[in-house]
Amino acid sequence: MLRRTVCALCAEAPPTVTPWGVGGPAAEPVKYDSVMSQFGSEPLSEDLVMRFHRAAAVKRGEDAAAAGPLHKFLRRQIAFTHRGLEQIVEEAEKGRQMYLYTGRGPSDKTMHIGHAVPFLFTKWLQDLLDAPLVVQMTDDEKFLFRDLPMDKLEAMTRANIKDILAFGLDPEKTFIFNNLGYMHRLYKNTLRIQRHLSFNKVSATFGFEGTSNIGKIAFPAIQAAPCLSSSFPEVLPVKSAMKCLIPCAIDQDPFFMLTRDVCPKLKVPKPSLLMTKFLPPLGGVGGKMSSSGDPGTQVLLTDDRKTVAKKLKRAFSGGAATLEEFRRVGGNPDIDVAFQYLRHFLEDDAELAAIEAAFRKGEMHSGTIKQRCAEVISDFLEAFQARRAAVTDAEVAYVMHERSILNLP
Repeated sequence: MLRRTVCALCAEAPPTVTPWGVGGPAAEPVKYDSVMSQFGSEPLSEDLVMRFHRAAAVKRGEDAAAAGPLHKFLRRQIAFTHRGLEQIVEEAEKGRQMYLYTGRGPSDKTMHIGHAVPFLFTKWLQDLLDAPLVVQMTDDEKFLFRDLPMDKLEAMTRANIKDILAFGLDPEKTFIFNNLGYMHRLYKNTLRIQRHLSFNKVSATFGFEGTSNIGKIAFPAIQAAPCLSSSFPEVLPVKSAMKCLIPCAIDQDPFFMLTRDVCPKLKVPKPSLLMTKFLPPLGGVGGKMSSSGDPGTQVLLTDDRKTVAKKLKRAFSGGAATLEEFRRVGGNPDIDVAFQYLRHFLEDDAELAAIEAAFRKGEMHSGTIKQRCAEVISDFLEAFQARRAAVTDAEVAYVMHERSILNLP
């Protein structure tokens, strides 16, 4: 089967989706079915989700019938596509250990609520599966792709790790590493992967050109290396290879699409992926919130209530041009940014459904939704900020220290 590349996607199906940017018209939601088709990932069926949920309970030694509630990202199809999740389910059903892997590119700017999505989901998965977690801080990527100064990367990385810990990850089962500091462990597997990746294949997948620096060409293998449990001899000290589950947004899929192609040649398990949709910027639903974008389109993790309310007032609305038209035809929550934020952060399914129905009928104005959204986001941020303030340098040093994070019998 001919595999479509990121380049092909960019040319054929706007809005564009790449690991470094997502963009399209403000009033046009990302066509996730098209992206999924282009990348070749599988839809996440309700049957597979429920089987996964039951298997996780069995792995924890609990009754499958008492698995607990699904995460709202699964209930609301925010997590919507996967690669190889069946293999993780089979491992869990047999009570076998697997590990989670996710990552973050450190930034010189404050993290925003879009960054919260993968870590909130990862924290839930860590608890659900009782699984060890490795988190890759791609400081080298930021140096190569964003021209961030080398001498500032360490401080930025450690500040971002404090943010990550504030999402509630279990420090006893979490290892966070930066590539510049951990390359001595990653390098053997990075080389093994690089030997099976041609310049043409990497360039075609990511859209690199002849003028791209060679560090960019080499980087995909570095992001792939943590998919191999042998990259963590002290952290995951097992004799046989462990299976890996990667929670991430769909724009990261091309990295692991290549990784899954290489794994059989290395005689190691393919990583499995559980992927989410994007949290849009304030300016419209056609892209994703990005730290490299306009600061006015972001809600920062450091924002206070007044700032959140002010920003939400400017959010792209799914209402009509006039009040008369709105009462006649109703609103469109699919393109209303405040409603999309509620889908990600409001826990109450019944309230969310009531807001959606009232908006579609023209009975609730976009301004009311923005006010409720500001309350929900502010509540989330205040709780996060309290946890973030309590994270110490010693805790950062602990999760970056090589030690076993396995919960072995």
